[in-house]
Amino acid sequence: MRLKPVLAASALVLAFALGGCASTQSGGTVGATANAYPDEALSPAARSTAVLGDNGKPIGISAYPAPIDAVKAGDMAAFLVMTQGLDAADRNSNPFFNAFLALDRAAAGDTAGARMILNIQDDAETADAGSNLYAYLDAWFLAMDGQPDAAIERHRSAASGMPGLTGELSLAAMLEAVGRADQALAVYESLTPSKIEAPEHQFDPRGLLYSHIKTVISRHALLLQRLGRIEEAKAVYQRLADAEPEEAISYAAALDSLETGKNLKNEPLTVRAAFAQSLSDVSRTLQEQRIIRKIMMGGRPDGFDDQRSAMDQVALLINPEDDGLRSAIIDDFYDNALYDSAAHMVSVSPKPTASLELAAGQALLMAGKVDGAREAVDKALSLATDEDRLPTLYGALQLTTLLDDEARSDKLLGELLKTAESPAERASAHGLAAEIYGQFGNYEKAAKNAEEARNLDDTHDRRLALADALGKVGKVNEAIILLRTERLARPNDPYTLNSLGYFLIVNTDKYEEGYRVLARARALAQHDPYISDSFGWALFKMGDLEAARRMIESSRQELQPHRHWEIENHLGDIYWYLDRKDEAKEAWQYALDNRPPAVERKQLEDKLASGLTAPAPEKRPLPDVSLTDGEVDRQDI
Repeated sequence: MRLKPVLAASALVLAFALGGCASTQSGGTVGATANAYPDEALSPAARSTAVLGDNGKPIGISAYPAPIDAVKAGDMAAFLVMTQGLDAADRNSNPFFNAFLALDRAAAGDTAGARMILNIQDDAETADAGSNLYAYLDAWFLAMDGQPDAAIERHRSAASGMPGLTGELSLAAMLEAVGRADQALAVYESLTPSKIEAPEHQFDPRGLLYSHIKTVISRHALLLQRLGRIEEAKAVYQRLADAEPEEAISYAAALDSLETGKNLKNEPLTVRAAFAQSLSDVSRTLQEQRIIRKIMMGGRPDGFDDQRSAMDQVALLINPEDDGLRSAIIDDFYDNALYDSAAHMVSVSPKPTASLELAAGQALLMAGKVDGAREAVDKALSLATDEDRLPTLYGALQLTTLLDDEARSDKLLGELLKTAESPAERASAHGLAAEIYGQFGNYEKAAKNAEEARNLDDTHDRRLALADALGKVGKVNEAIILLRTERLARPNDPYTLNSLGYFLIVNTDKYEEGYRVLARARALAQHDPYISDSFGWALFKMGDLEAARRMIESSRQELQPHRHWEIENHLGDIYWYLDRKDEAKEAWQYALDNRPPAVERKQLEDKLASGLTAPAPEKRPLPDVSLTDGEVDRQDI
């Protein structure tokens, strides 16, 4: 079973073409060499991001063919110097290039220099500001200069041209940062809809809107909590809990944190912190708009979004202590298999933290640097305080398990189960224990912990995890009852369909039913790699090897730049039966190298040593399917 886990006058909707810069060489070096960057050219925050060579010095702009390559490396020092070196026509062709340079000046505390780069005069009407972008930035520069009235007035003039909710969210952050909390609360209240509907599943198109509503409500509640208005904060946050009643245990823990402050880092917003938060909001919303436009034009989003990453990394220069933003950048690097860049972002953080060290450990492990990953786990555990001990243990356990360190994982798991206190914490601890025991092949303990997690927190995801664990200890009928019940409650959830269909073809002889269920799942989520792999495996079980190969190869392609051991394992079996033995061994070897669970690891070792001896599945007629196939009712259960 698969468990998943312009404004013609406003530059804010211009797609700034860093990708277009991929073929644009930097004109001059602005005094920079490959070995160092002059102090006057960059802020201290930007200089600190420089990637260093073996000699301990910055590798410099000569290491990067184009600015986008510096962005991919997390080297804002090189990116900004290369941007400075663009000729005037290239730089002025896109307002974001000058905006990036201005933001770095502001990061250095030189707001006058920032305004000069943007050609913003004291009289805003005469500014070279055909864009709301510059007005928006100028508002924040004024706030940094300690001119709150002028900053707010300037911001209001720019807000209407900003994308999505970013104008209002930015204004609320500014109001709070300059000491006008009541006005900030009024903004949040105006943004909160009277009726909140949560998405049914992760493919539900309402999910995008809901994520923005959660942002508004979370910030509203956190501001109330900072002001000591605890009951009001809880009442605001309760609206999210009411929208997702099945997540009651998790929301109860969050509400408790609002009341007690436990596990809650809720510092007042400074102007710099608020500015960086606002820039990140704009970056995210612009990315969402690009994705929507691409989909509406028949395309699909894919690959590294250099535009968002550049803006987020420049925003981090304003407030390098923003661990949330830094973690988001690291996650983006990780998602795009830029593992060295992810580790680099941790190394240049002004203050080491347990969570950042765990992020570095994950990146180092994926980059094949096992010793570095172990060191990162050690450092994370040593940095953990009483307040963040629990999340540190979660992360450390996941890494030690992937490092195949069963003894240490067992020891840390014991500490985790003792440390977890609330029902939500205990449910998470038992859920992780189930995954870890399953990885090491102890299926009985895995099932026991999955059941305990479900008993503590009876949610959809816990029930799917329990069904998977029950199947592995031979309790197939119990698992099917759970899965069919979930299917009845979520008739259009592709992952619920995927879980049921894949379970049927792997654990029973109900291949035709499994095929139909998976066909419906794929019809609802055509490009999901895990669902495509499951459907391909159903084709394999039905004996259609060529169709199975094409389907699972498409799954592999969809997952790029990553690869998954189970997809490779499936392809290896198919290649073997198609008499493509070398490709089969290559796929199995990759699966083996990609940290499969203990039981599957032994199977892969055997296949690499001896190949497959069982005959290929017998070819059967493929069932007819329709979009209603796979629907069940209570009698079926």
